[in-house]
Amino acid sequence: MPDLIHEPVLLKESLMNLIRNYSGNYLDATAGFGGHSSGILDIINQEGTLVSNDRDQDSINYITKRFSENPNMQILKSNFSQISQALKKKNLKLKFDGIIADLGMSSYQLDNAERGFSFMRKGNLDMRMDQQQGITAKDWINTASENEIANVIWRYGEESSSRKIASEIVKKRKIKLIGTTESLCEIIVDVKKNTFYKNKKHPATKTFQGIRIFINNELGELELFLENSLELLNPKGRLCIISFHSLEDRIVKRFFRDQSRIDPNLSRLPNVQDTSSLKVIAKKIKPMASEIRLNPRSRSAVLRVAERT
Repeated sequence: MPDLIHEPVLLKESLMNLIRNYSGNYLDATAGFGGHSSGILDIINQEGTLVSNDRDQDSINYITKRFSENPNMQILKSNFSQISQALKKKNLKLKFDGIIADLGMSSYQLDNAERGFSFMRKGNLDMRMDQQQGITAKDWINTASENEIANVIWRYGEESSSRKIASEIVKKRKIKLIGTTESLCEIIVDVKKNTFYKNKKHPATKTFQGIRIFINNELGELELFLENSLELLNPKGRLCIISFHSLEDRIVKRFFRDQSRIDPNLSRLPNVQDTSSLKVIAKKIKPMASEIRLNPRSRSAVLRVAERT
C-alpha cells in the first residue's frame, strides 16, 4: 500500500474552519488513510486529542500503523451510526471541539480492483465499505427484483435509464450470473451506447454510484451521523462536512438549515427564545482551481461548516 494513497480534499479550508482550540478534542469520522487526521495532528498541541474513525478495515490497518506512536490519537472502527457506541466501548467519554467527515471515496478504494467500486477496474462486484458485514453488490444484483434494481439506480444514482438497465440486468443474469465490475459495466454501456460519454461522464457512473450508496446505506448513515453529532459536539464546536454529490450535499444542507433556525411553528410568537442547535458558518466552499488541477477528483467537492450553539 503506497504512502500517498489519497490526497485529502479541501484540507486547508477544512482545518481553518475546524480547529478553534489547539488543546481541544477532535473527531475525524472518515479517517480513510489519514489525510485530514494528519493535518489535525500537525496543529493541535500535546493536550489535544484526535479520535480517527473509519468503517473500512484497510483504512484502520493503515492508520494504525501510520500513527502507532502518536499518543494524542485514538482509533475507532465503526459505521457513522455507531460512533457513540464505539466511543463508549473504548471508555472515551469525550465531547468534541470539532468533527470532520469527508464523504468521498478514497483513491485506494476506487483504484483497488478487488474492492469492486470502479467500472474502470476489473474485479469482483463487492462494493462494501466494511467487507466484514452486509451483502455484496454481486449477491444483490443477482437476486433483487427488476423493480428494486431500477428504483435503487434511479433514487441513488439519478440514472434516467434505470428501467432499461434493470431490465437488461435481469435478462443477462438468467444466462450467466453477473459477478464482475466488467460484466455489469458492459451491460450498462450496451444499454446507453447512444449516449456514450455524454456530458463527459462514463455511462456506468450513475449506476455504480447508486448501487454503492445502497449497498452501504450511505445516506441513511449520514442522516444518523448528523443527528448524533449534536450530542457529540461541545458548545462552539465546529462540524465540517465534505460531500461529493448532490444527494449527500442536499442532506447536509437541509440539516444545517433546519438546525440553525427557530421552530417555524414558534417563530411568530413574541419573546421566543432561540432554540436552534447550530449556526451556519460556511454555506458552500469549493476547491480552488489550483487544487482541482492537482487532484481532478476534488472538482465536485463541497465543504459546509456549522457551529454548535
